[in-house]
Amino acid sequence: MALKDIIGQENAINILQRCIANKRIPHALLFAGDEGIGKRLTAVNFAKTLNCSRVKSYESRVMSKGLFEDNPEPETWDSELETQTDACDQCPSCTKIDRGQHPDVFIIEPEGEGGQIKVSVIRELEEKLSYKPFEGNYKITIIDNADKMNQEAANAFLDTLEAPPALSILILISSRPDVLLATIRSRCQRISFMPLPLDTMSRLLHEKFKKFDPGAALLLSTLSGGRLGYAMNEDLMMQRDRSFDMLQSMLNRPEEEIRDDKISMEEWFDWVQMWLRDVAVFIVTQQADFLLNRDREDEIKTFAMTTTVKDILKLTRELYNIKEHLNFNLNEKLTLNYTSLLMRKRLRKAQPKGPSMERTNARR
Repeated sequence: MALKDIIGQENAINILQRCIANKRIPHALLFAGDEGIGKRLTAVNFAKTLNCSRVKSYESRVMSKGLFEDNPEPETWDSELETQTDACDQCPSCTKIDRGQHPDVFIIEPEGEGGQIKVSVIRELEEKLSYKPFEGNYKITIIDNADKMNQEAANAFLDTLEAPPALSILILISSRPDVLLATIRSRCQRISFMPLPLDTMSRLLHEKFKKFDPGAALLLSTLSGGRLGYAMNEDLMMQRDRSFDMLQSMLNRPEEEIRDDKISMEEWFDWVQMWLRDVAVFIVTQQADFLLNRDREDEIKTFAMTTTVKDILKLTRELYNIKEHLNFNLNEKLTLNYTSLLMRKRLRKAQPKGPSMERTNARR
């Protein structure tokens, strides 16, 4: 895969390719956008492009043969230069990066209990960046979920940003860039990744990938919020259904211990916000056409009969505040119990049980 194969992020790709063509590559980049939108995929293929063996050999050939002197026409330059702004996806360098085995490309992501990036990892990175590239053009570091750096790690990383080693490029990836230190953000060139329009994405899912019928493609496009990588996750519908089952349990059976290892608490809060959005929309419009979860119209109507928009908005703010504090290692059981209490208070009546997973799967 190369940059040209990434779907729906033409603006971001064009910016990166112009940087390469103009030989003005920022030492630090911030890829910002929703989860599952293609940020990491773009970062990896950008790294492949910068360290591609064929790009380097092409540049050497240009210099040795005086290509620009022999071909002064700009259109000739453009057609030739296109090969410099994307990876060949076949050379040893591209293959090693795809396999995670390139000695000059490092990928850092949260790990361990609490899912943080710790200062020891940043110190190790500083040591690696202190040496010249071993076989590539640049030493490239991709920090996925960069907002997961703890305070000590963020401060240490700031030192690296302020005095970047020569021939090193740092790519930060974050779906919550505002959580990063302002001093880190200010030292990075931000590149925004945007969701696909629903009709475009629905058409891609149905026509290009041929995995979904038009109805399922539209539903997945809606549920994923235009995030193609997220929609291609085959467990997306199951995650959505489990979130609703868990919500029902919290309202109907609060005495039961609620735990679902298959869906993280952070994801669950996102799904609940989507359910609440649909309930509020239906209360106001009485129109099922505006729902995101159109296939669960009956359950949403039932919720709408037992609450008000005012209570939905209050609950939405309360759940948002809880989610924002999940990074502070809140006790999971206490957090769920408190959340269950809030929902019973705002949604008032206990809700009837929703359709089983078997019925949901049968609809597919």
